[in-house]
Amino acid sequence: MPAQQFDAAPYAQIVRSLFARTRRVVLYGPDGRLWWSEDGADALDLRARLDHVLELLRQRDIPAALTLARSIDDSAGLLLPVGEDANAPGAWLGLLGPPSRLPSDPDGAALGHTLRPVLQLLARDVAAAAQLRRQRIASLQAAEQTAELRWLLATSSHAGRNASADRLEATLEACASHLGCDGVMLWLADRQLERMALRKPLAAPELDTLRRLARGSLAREVMARGRAIIVGKLRETPEGPLLPWTVIAAPVLADGAPLGLVMAFAQREARHLSPRDARRLERIVPRIVAATEMEHDPLTGLPARHVFEGRLRSVLATAGASICVVYVDLDQLHVTNDLFGLAAGDDVLRRAAALWRDHAGQRIEMASRFAGDRFVVLLRDCTLNQGRAWAEAARQAIEALPPPPERAGLRVTASFGVAAAQDGEAADHVLATAETACKAAKDRGRNRVEVFAQTDASLVQRRDDLAIFRDLIDAFERNRFVLYAQPIESLWDPTRPRRHEILIRLRDAGGEPVAPSRFISAATRYQLLPQLDRWVVRRALEMLDPHAAALRARNVAFSINLSGQSLVQPDFADFVRTALKGAATPAEALVFEFTESAAISDMPAAQRFIERVGALGARFALDDFGTGFSSLAYLKSLAVSALKIDGSFVRDLLTDARSEGVIRAVLQIAGQLGLDTVAEYVETPAIAERLRALGVTYGQGFAFGAPVPLESVLADFAGPRHSAPVHPTRVALQP
Repeated sequence: MPAQQFDAAPYAQIVRSLFARTRRVVLYGPDGRLWWSEDGADALDLRARLDHVLELLRQRDIPAALTLARSIDDSAGLLLPVGEDANAPGAWLGLLGPPSRLPSDPDGAALGHTLRPVLQLLARDVAAAAQLRRQRIASLQAAEQTAELRWLLATSSHAGRNASADRLEATLEACASHLGCDGVMLWLADRQLERMALRKPLAAPELDTLRRLARGSLAREVMARGRAIIVGKLRETPEGPLLPWTVIAAPVLADGAPLGLVMAFAQREARHLSPRDARRLERIVPRIVAATEMEHDPLTGLPARHVFEGRLRSVLATAGASICVVYVDLDQLHVTNDLFGLAAGDDVLRRAAALWRDHAGQRIEMASRFAGDRFVVLLRDCTLNQGRAWAEAARQAIEALPPPPERAGLRVTASFGVAAAQDGEAADHVLATAETACKAAKDRGRNRVEVFAQTDASLVQRRDDLAIFRDLIDAFERNRFVLYAQPIESLWDPTRPRRHEILIRLRDAGGEPVAPSRFISAATRYQLLPQLDRWVVRRALEMLDPHAAALRARNVAFSINLSGQSLVQPDFADFVRTALKGAATPAEALVFEFTESAAISDMPAAQRFIERVGALGARFALDDFGTGFSSLAYLKSLAVSALKIDGSFVRDLLTDARSEGVIRAVLQIAGQLGLDTVAEYVETPAIAERLRALGVTYGQGFAFGAPVPLESVLADFAGPRHSAPVHPTRVALQP
């Protein structure tokens, strides 16, 4: 509340009527500023005392502060707190007494008591005046803020409508439009990031001049002041000619540290940029920073992945679009990090990013750093051959990058994958094909360019696996896996109980089943089989546990497939043991199957798993037996209970004498070792009958039943006990 804006004269008259010997009455604000005095002059003697009183209050020495305020002497007078809270008064009433005291003059405490009603009325009026002033200020601020908010909303709305541009580009364009200037430039020195939105075309020399200003004198001035500045008369040097623009430059800060500036510019004769424009530019800076963080990689300044994908979708939606996507993976960047440190690796990434901006040849629509050491470049109006040529030139440019003097011997190379696309094609498909080609370039020696072609079967398989891999990751997050079970029937001994093999199935995002061969291939390539195996074990036990008593009573067994990737994990046996110990399902009801090749590849791991899990009562079977007959010595070391004959021998059993010969050999080995045999892919009753005649113990395949959801199999346990299995010769082939 500025001085002399609160009239305390009526209260001064009341004070004089109660204490006629008062020389002067003054009113101070809570912070010690003078609000009112009878003659307009300050009472310096009271100000000195008030400063001391306020210091004591700040130190929370309330009694000493009030004692000092109420003390009266011939020079200093008296200070009375105005308001109910003496610890934090709303004002201070100062009284200068007579030059000399009389015995009849009241002391400070008595005078304060006498003036208590006056102080209460004064406190009420002071509070009301302060409230009115706050309301006036708030009203003015609200009006200004409303205008600024409308400006920000208009700018943001304009940016949001520009779906074809990334958010930063759209924000700069909207800022230029709503400021009514010729253009807005962003320059972030730490990221070497420059972005510009122009409403009017500028010649190249003019752009260069603005760039030099933004990176030179203007940047230094803005950073020194720490706030927006307006320059009406602009010169590049003190002696240089007057430039035709007027500019506003605002600093870009992050946690108080300067990053660069945002500069709005307009023709001086056509547009006068005002302090309000400067405030508005300052207000938009946080949104520009947010857009930069959201839309751009902080290390290289390149657009982020989601920005690139949005631009790619937009281009593909354009009729007649002909584009190439180039996927780039820097070779062995981790070696650079290990030898020279992470700073050296970051330097390599920044220099590679600079190539995408400066590389000659086909016009780059957009380049992005996807993650880590991977970049993706979009080339528009580009054939596949032109894309290959561009990638080869870029590869050579990266290889030719000179190493910094302090990192002699540092050699940078990159692998490139090129894929062409036409309008209407899915963006995910195009990216997957380019990434597949890049991975092939890595596998085929690095520092090379590979082009995706539908005639290359290995590349097509890679592309499909990559798509399924991404779907698998989503399936784990959304729990889109389900368990099925297929019966395993006794072929010649009706007293043997029925068994089932538990199978995992995947449903895509639309709920449709995905062929097991497709997602198992991707899971194998991308090392997801251990995660799948653990999910199957956990889920199978969850579903079997409610039926544990029936499993024991009927001696029913369920087989679970395990991958070689799981067997070699040191903690996988502990995981299975912990799961079995915590389950109601008896371990004897489970048969763990793994392939012959998985067992042979790491015999110690297979033996360790069988020993540790078998100690709980579980049994084991070798799957796909007969495909790895290179040595049979390992059978003596593996405590398995069954051999599963590979289906390739079973399918053509009736037409290929050699297949029957292999089956007979397996039966002979199993008989010598006391093992059961299980024939896979038994698809017809005739094959089942021949297997029975040969003496195979069990059969599994469509002749006995197709895989069905596991819950439907378990539901049968709630009903009456199953009768003995039907003889295979009387089983009709399932549709």
